[in-house]
Amino acid sequence: MSVGLALVLSLLAGFAYFSRRFMGDWYLERPVVLGPLVGLIMGDLHTGLVVGGTLEFVFMGAVDIGGSVPPNYAIGAVLGTAFAIATGQGVETALLIAVPAALLGSFFEVLAKTFSSFFVNAAERAADRGDDRSIAMFMHLGNLLHFLAYALPTFIALALGASAVQRLAASIPPWLNSGISVAGKMLPALGFALLLNSLAPGTMLPFFFVGFLLAAYTSWGVLGIAVLAILIALIIQHYRQANDEDAAELDPEATAGLGDTITRGDLRTLFFRSFALQSAFSFDRMQALGWTWSLIPFLKKIYRDQPEEYKNALKRHLTFFNTHMWVHGPILALTADLEARRAHGEDIDEQAIQGLKGSLMGPLAGLGDSMFHGTLRPIMGGICAGLAVTGNPLAPIIFFVTVNAVHVFCAWYGLYKTYEWGQTVIARLASGGLRQFLEGASIAGLMAVGALTGTWLNVTTPLAYKVQEATVSVQGMLDSIMPRILPLTLVMIVFWFVRKQKKTTNIMLGLIAAGLVLGSLGVLG
Repeated sequence: MSVGLALVLSLLAGFAYFSRRFMGDWYLERPVVLGPLVGLIMGDLHTGLVVGGTLEFVFMGAVDIGGSVPPNYAIGAVLGTAFAIATGQGVETALLIAVPAALLGSFFEVLAKTFSSFFVNAAERAADRGDDRSIAMFMHLGNLLHFLAYALPTFIALALGASAVQRLAASIPPWLNSGISVAGKMLPALGFALLLNSLAPGTMLPFFFVGFLLAAYTSWGVLGIAVLAILIALIIQHYRQANDEDAAELDPEATAGLGDTITRGDLRTLFFRSFALQSAFSFDRMQALGWTWSLIPFLKKIYRDQPEEYKNALKRHLTFFNTHMWVHGPILALTADLEARRAHGEDIDEQAIQGLKGSLMGPLAGLGDSMFHGTLRPIMGGICAGLAVTGNPLAPIIFFVTVNAVHVFCAWYGLYKTYEWGQTVIARLASGGLRQFLEGASIAGLMAVGALTGTWLNVTTPLAYKVQEATVSVQGMLDSIMPRILPLTLVMIVFWFVRKQKKTTNIMLGLIAAGLVLGSLGVLG
């Protein structure tokens, strides 16, 4: 592989991660997007689609919630796809490279989040001087560090490892190739189990089995079952609301917007700058630097004649902050409102501002994780990964456009509705309606995960035995009991380990080992 091509692909990996930090979480890092992009650059879109779709299933449950560091599926997707195309060995080589690369690549993200703490501390010293330009500089330096954490290891691996990977792929015997193939088929079970764990309190788990049975016994496909799941969730929530005598009612006359403290121009500025919320993400203060940068123009405007108050505002917002990237609008608008009222002389102390942020960021993070990480992304990822493995070039486009239409709408809607509703948004968030909405999202997500298990987890057995002159297929016997029973059993076993709080890495390694052994022996195929 040429140095120029390696450089382009490494810049792609770095930019995909940078987009999560400075441009909003657009899911550019997902394999179903990155794989086809690598294929397009290398002149083999079909292999990029197939590998990207396959790796999307493998890393279905890999999500960065809070300060967690999941397997680095972006580096894994770029390296796996690039080497699969370069060696001409296809999906097996992609799996051979992508999974260990993703596990090792997470170390570089840990380094970036660790060293970003130095930039946050430096920004705090700049806040003491009221130097917002230096705060912005340290944020951009932190983003550069995160960019390099993906780009550099990707470049080194591509520039130095192509010939080694080609020799390794050529030396793999057929029996081991079979084991690698089976391991790749088994790995999505971990993603499905992780999604189950995040979505399913015990009382709601049956919805997973409903989705699975529909997939196993009908030809509806994942999309059809996902649409049915959404309709069922809407019907259930409508019935509950109609029978909820304790539902909170808000007095429309008591609803006062924030037009007295925030102009529409301020709102637009807050909206666009808030895409940088996850900038220079660090383990100790997480989104603090990006959060502060989002507020700087507004704070500078309202504290124009109060330099000491401006410094204090910068410092208090450089404390710990973390919520979901797509639903932070209510916190941003209400915080800006409190800051404006404080600047105008109202008796609002720092504890009130920090208390507002602290009370909302957790519930909104839970809302975003359930709606997007646990429902929207797996549903669309599963549907589009299924399209990608068949070579459909629309797969990454459908995924990217759909999830980001929801992304931008939710980010703007949350900000604008808080501007419109004012402080009553807190009562609305605390009402039973939000809880019911989350339950509805969980129902849809569980049925979708069940459908994915019954559709795309292709674990079978080639074993057969003879009875007199007849050959009996073990897979045929299992199908007569219940179609797709092996994939269901595998997901339930992995789900049991996840519920026992076993380390995700250990479960992944166990699945790889089991796949290699059972595939090589011909037990699974």
